[in-house]
Amino acid sequence: MSVEIKKIGVGLDGSEASFKALKEALDLAKKLGAEIVALHVLPIPTEFADLGGMLVDVEAQLRNEAEAILARGAEEAKKKDVPYTGVILEGDIAESMANYAADKGLDLLVVGYQGKSKLSELIMGSVTSRLLGISKVPVLVIK
Repeated sequence: MSVEIKKIGVGLDGSEASFKALKEALDLAKKLGAEIVALHVLPIPTEFADLGGMLVDVEAQLRNEAEAILARGAEEAKKKDVPYTGVILEGDIAESMANYAADKGLDLLVVGYQGKSKLSELIMGSVTSRLLGISKVPVLVIK
């Protein structure tokens, strides 16, 4: 049985660990002739919807940061001459990435071992651990 990898999803949260994961994914994509789909998740809890205008401002700022992170990823992909698409998702990070990967037919997810949210990892468990538990797509964790 052979596994063909043509679409590689990469979790990009702006941390150095996520850009290290992108670098490894780009190298792999180059070797396999695959494309990269960078995933950035805006963790906007629905409980905050009551905040109205303030939430709109926060969401706009988060979207601007997400676009900058994905643009940096696009620059790295261009240097390696690897096809690249950046996608902004919303919601729970692990669930959003796992669902997108399954729904869009990604062949592999690549994530960094430790992202931005060190405190939330201690309290809620790491995004990477959750992703490993729920993803229907293979997950490669880069240390």
